Amino acid sequence: MGIFFGKNTGNRSYGYSQELASKVERAGGGNSTGAAQLLGFMKRGSDQQELRGEEAEQAARSLRGAAPRLGRRDRKVVEQIARDAEAAANSGRRWLLG
Repeated sequence: MGIFFGKNTGNRSYGYSQELASKVERAGGGNSTGAAQLLGFMKRGSDQQELRGEEAEQAARSLRGAAPRLGRRDRKVVEQIARDAEAAANSGRRWLLG
């Protein structure tokens, strides 16, 4: 089990998602409404959550801003999550996480 982010990222374990959310916050990636919602969901690791297109776009921008300040492995995963968020925003549909 774990959190499914989308086709780029796939599933990540709840434990890793929680750890990654904390790292992204420390790197300054929680500075938008969409990013704050995404990171909060990653920390809770609970039921599915949807983000509207605008929130997904905000999350993608915030994650991309934080990615360079992360280690190589974490940066790669954050960039994949940002691509999934951007794809959802561009599709005109909500981004379903879980």
